[in-house]
Amino acid sequence: MAETRPIVQPFQKPADFTSPAPAPGPGIDRAGGPKAGLAVETRALTKRYRNPWTLKVQRGIEALDLEVGRGEVLGYLGPNGAGKTTTLKVLTGLHKATSGRAWLLGEPVDSIASRRRLGFLPEQPYFYDYLNGVEYLSFAGRLSGLGAHEADQRARHWLGRVGLTDGRRLLRKYSKGMLQRLGLASALLHEPELLILDEPMSGLDPFGRRDVRELILEQRERRVTVLFSSHILPDVEQICDRIAIVVGGKLRRVATISELMNEARNQVHIRCAGSPMGEMPAALRDCLEPREYPHETVFQLGDPTRLNEALDWLVRNGAGVRAVTPQRASLEELFMTATEGWSADEAERKSA
Repeated sequence: MAETRPIVQPFQKPADFTSPAPAPGPGIDRAGGPKAGLAVETRALTKRYRNPWTLKVQRGIEALDLEVGRGEVLGYLGPNGAGKTTTLKVLTGLHKATSGRAWLLGEPVDSIASRRRLGFLPEQPYFYDYLNGVEYLSFAGRLSGLGAHEADQRARHWLGRVGLTDGRRLLRKYSKGMLQRLGLASALLHEPELLILDEPMSGLDPFGRRDVRELILEQRERRVTVLFSSHILPDVEQICDRIAIVVGGKLRRVATISELMNEARNQVHIRCAGSPMGEMPAALRDCLEPREYPHETVFQLGDPTRLNEALDWLVRNGAGVRAVTPQRASLEELFMTATEGWSADEAERKSA
């Protein structure tokens, strides 16, 4: 007797059947929307890591609220391990946030649309070293949506623009500084509206740093938004509209350079030939500090309003005053002040 097989009818979708909407990813809360006029926005953005061996949770960034306006250049500063690279990786979709919300150019960072107008240079970019410079940039251009001819033309233009004239040299023969220039060219090739750079000056000589500064300033003139991290504070001071300081995964300060400088305690340096003969008055000891050098003595006056009092004492006691120079606090000094206590915060973060 022949075996009887059940007849399986194809599934028929009911007329009122609708597929359930996919649940949002675990990282980004889609409640609410981005503010108008911002290129980058985060709200309570948090990223935590769990050590696979100890199972301890370590904080990468915690409740980060950051806003970068369109056309702005913002320097993202902090000590090593403060959370700068973690922030940039979450913004570019390389990491999933633990909680919080973030947008790039009005698009949630967990959507592909947020990366269509983005140029990104990671801290440690990877290159196919069997390609030459033109081939690599053409490949990057095609991945960014350019046609073959346009990608090739832009590749040759940007190689020259970043100072790499030999487009036929294989990447395995590039120095670290040359690879850094190539990575910057690949981030700019498709003319993005938002540029995110993680340590773009790393590995560059002074000429390379100058070229990168000029490129960033050119992008600002084109109204491209630039968010970059760096440890080279003199460069940050020259090109940024604002800076954000992150310490221990938390945003400690966002301000313009001028705001920081105005809050700083400025000094006056008084250069003298020789030292005064008399003892320093008690009234000046808390604000006037001498520093001996082989051929002169420099007095650092912490209270510029008492300059005349200090000069009068120096002249009456035989010090030959050579120069009086106002000293503005450097960004490096302000940064060091803002990150004081970092070691304690880091210990607390690692033990959390």
